[in-house]
Amino acid sequence: MVESFYGETLNSATTGQLCSYAQDNEQWQTIKQDYRGSVYQSVMGHRLPNGHPIEGHIVKIFLTFNKLYFNYDLVGTFEVQFLKYNVHDGYDWHCDYGLSENPKAVRKLSMIIQLSDMWDYNGANVFLRDWSNQEHMLSKESGHVTIFDSRVPHRVSPLTIGERYSLVAWAHGPEWR
Repeated sequence: MVESFYGETLNSATTGQLCSYAQDNEQWQTIKQDYRGSVYQSVMGHRLPNGHPIEGHIVKIFLTFNKLYFNYDLVGTFEVQFLKYNVHDGYDWHCDYGLSENPKAVRKLSMIIQLSDMWDYNGANVFLRDWSNQEHMLSKESGHVTIFDSRVPHRVSPLTIGERYSLVAWAHGPEWR
C-alpha cells in the first residue's frame, strides 16, 4: 500500500539557496480567504517564475519521490510557490487535489519544504492526516521535504512568534479514473 506522505531532508547548500531566494524576494502578495465569517487562510505568497533554476531542483525531487513511492501518472507541469507566515497567519484543513494551472490536469502530488530554522518562530506547525485519519505533525527541521498525495488533508496552525518561510509545490497529472 502507498503511504499518504514521505519525507527526507535536503542538503544545506540547496536549503540555503531556497531560503535566500525566499527571504530576499520583494514580490510578496497577501493571500487571504474567509469562510463563514472566519479567516480560513492567511499568508504571504510569491510564485516562482516558470523556468527559474530553482524549478529544476523541485522537479527532480518530485520525480525521485514519485518513482520511489507513488508511481503516479504525471504530465510534466508543476507549480512552485514560496510562502511567508507572519504572526497570526495560518491555513485551516484543506486538500490540494483538483484545480491546477494546467487546464488539462489536476494536482496529484503536493510538496512542502521547510525553509526557516525551527528556532526562529513558534506555531505554524504543519499537520497531515494519513489514510487512517491519524494526524501527524511534520518536522520543523530546515530543509525537510514532505511529498504527499494531493488528496491528503493538511493544515498550518497559526504562527504565534517570528516568521516562517516555506516552499510549496504541486505536480500535475491526469484526473483519477
